[in-house]
Amino acid sequence: MSASILIVEDDMRMGSVLRRHLTRAGYAVSIAVNGSEMRRLYRNHGADLVLLDLNLGAEDGMNLARELVSSTPVTVIIVTGRDDLQDRIDGLDAGADDYITKPFEVEELLARIRAVLRRHAFEAGVHDTIQLGTVTLEPSAMVLRDASSGVCVRLTETESRILANLMRQHGRALSRTQLLNREPLNPEDRTVDVHIGNIRRKLREGGIRNLVIWPVRGHGYRLRLEGD
Repeated sequence: MSASILIVEDDMRMGSVLRRHLTRAGYAVSIAVNGSEMRRLYRNHGADLVLLDLNLGAEDGMNLARELVSSTPVTVIIVTGRDDLQDRIDGLDAGADDYITKPFEVEELLARIRAVLRRHAFEAGVHDTIQLGTVTLEPSAMVLRDASSGVCVRLTETESRILANLMRQHGRALSRTQLLNREPLNPEDRTVDVHIGNIRRKLREGGIRNLVIWPVRGHGYRLRLEGD
């Protein structure tokens, strides 16, 4: 069965172009031009992935991203003309799994969609837990628990995957490619750095201080368990 993709785009020409290419690639595609249509289509038909534009007239696409991430299991890729660093950070902070700026090459978009869907399918099948000291990560539930304090930290799908890779190989330096489980399609891509910043913030806010993520110059990151 082919994956289903919901496009949320108020530019009808862009929406038609996306639908044509995605349909040719074998996906089942539907289009919404605003938040109301998005909710109706998702409620009636569901979707495996949402391609979300941020510029939707009077509506704030960033709020729609937060709504999708907080209330549904769907994976979100933001596809937008906003290319400022802060917009990228805000989009990933909202829980989007990827952020693509217009204009883009169709082949790159299709590659990113395939990568996100592969990761989503992999995570859905992962039911193990990873424990370091008093801290346990449940990758499938995207939850980090600290037995010593009872704290429960909720993560996004991408944050959970990155932290799982770090915890499974703690003490070892991992590249951005290894952490994200995909080749960077842009040499300047710093998506991992944004997610690492979010993970550090959540650890700090949750009072989990025995997991420390260190940058490794010219390579990536490694995780150290305090007391090792």
